[in-house]
Amino acid sequence: MKQRPKVRTLRTPIPVRRLRRASRPTRTAATLSVALKRRVHAIGARYATDHPLIEGMDPSSYINSLWCSFYTSGEIGTISSGQYLPVSRAFLEGYSEKQGIPIPNLVLVPTRQSIGAVITVSNEEKTIARVLNALERMPMKEIIVVINGSTDNSVHIAKQCPKATIVHYPNLVGHDVGRSIGAKLSTADMVLFLDGDIPIQTEELVPFIRAIDQGWDIALNDISPYIGLFTHRDGVSMVKQFVNRVQGRPELGANSMTAIPHMLSRKALQVIGSAALMVPPKAQAKAIRYGLRICAPASIDVVTANKPTRLNTGSTNPVSNLIVGDHLEALHMLLHERGRRLEFKDALRTRTALAGGSI
Repeated sequence: MKQRPKVRTLRTPIPVRRLRRASRPTRTAATLSVALKRRVHAIGARYATDHPLIEGMDPSSYINSLWCSFYTSGEIGTISSGQYLPVSRAFLEGYSEKQGIPIPNLVLVPTRQSIGAVITVSNEEKTIARVLNALERMPMKEIIVVINGSTDNSVHIAKQCPKATIVHYPNLVGHDVGRSIGAKLSTADMVLFLDGDIPIQTEELVPFIRAIDQGWDIALNDISPYIGLFTHRDGVSMVKQFVNRVQGRPELGANSMTAIPHMLSRKALQVIGSAALMVPPKAQAKAIRYGLRICAPASIDVVTANKPTRLNTGSTNPVSNLIVGDHLEALHMLLHERGRRLEFKDALRTRTALAGGSI
């Protein structure tokens, strides 16, 4: 009897189609990427000839507007998320070199909509400059810095950013209240929410901008890769996932507006209301209730980047208790609105069968 060949088991199965493609003598992805960048570099130079910079123009906004014209033109087809950064950089280099100017330290963004950011700060003098510098590499309409309870040099450092609007509270109001204040003051079409203690590279923020530009209302940070299996998670991660699941959104996992970065469209801010952001899980519950489109387009590790303090360390600590309490508050709101079973029907039980009625 002919023996069957041994089958090698892979932890992550590779689709047959990918294996067949890999075996063919084709141009590698790297070669294709180089060819694409060369082509876009030439297109950037063409745009410089047709649309030169005029003295007095803001080069970041102008070049970004030209990039958006090319990006939406379909001249080279659809630009994938993996291609976006090197291709946009090639356009910037081609334009700048043809224009005879130094290549700006910019990250071109895939939107014509205006971008704002809200940063909450409390004694972040060691990191706030890096957070602001990352934002200044994009064409920003506004940067609102809510400084509260700081006793260090955070205010002075934030004032060095020319686009920053500083809102200073001598006493501590908290990150969530700070975001609510910043959201109320914002006027941009899409608003990014960051914390002053966690610098994030500009390039990592592009997927959030791209998602909102494509019609999503809320773009969350997908923290799933950093919190491990469900059985090993802490209570905070478990309650986040539970609240999403009971609202019929299991695909959101433990992703929540409690984690930065996240981004909201102007529509989302108007529907939810800036005051709701003081309790992020309630704001997210309202977003789900009103049918806003929510996605998690990128994963940024803010779990290990979060600096340990006396407030957020230990099995039970003030920060974890705050977040768990916020989610319980959201659940209370849902129970009040949808009934004590949250629309989960009690179809297998006849409670009135017991003498004395139901309980």
